[in-house]
Amino acid sequence: MMKETQLSYCDLIFKESHAILVMREGSAITIETASEITSYLEEYYKGRNFIFITHRKYPHDIDLNVYKGRILKNMIGFAIVSENPEEVKRAMQEQPLWNEAFTFFKDLEEAENWARSFFD
Repeated sequence: MMKETQLSYCDLIFKESHAILVMREGSAITIETASEITSYLEEYYKGRNFIFITHRKYPHDIDLNVYKGRILKNMIGFAIVSENPEEVKRAMQEQPLWNEAFTFFKDLEEAENWARSFFD
């Protein structure tokens, strides 16, 4: 079961155990975009637990206040995927803002395997 949604600023891929977010180049995660993404996640997973993976292929801004917004209780893990060393630094700023499982990968396949491991 897989579904893909394309928005003007990102692609969202919904899989059984996890969702993958790919922001478009030059876009930004704001309170508004985070709220819209959260609504799509809520609609798709309908209370079922899932892992959220952000695959940071392109540089984009993030308003760290999004971590203070509406976080879905069924989002039980968060992974950042990037080969960019700058993203590792940014992830270190984001990690303390997230209370559940949080990790960083250089490879999307590794992140997806990690996400599936929560449900095996």
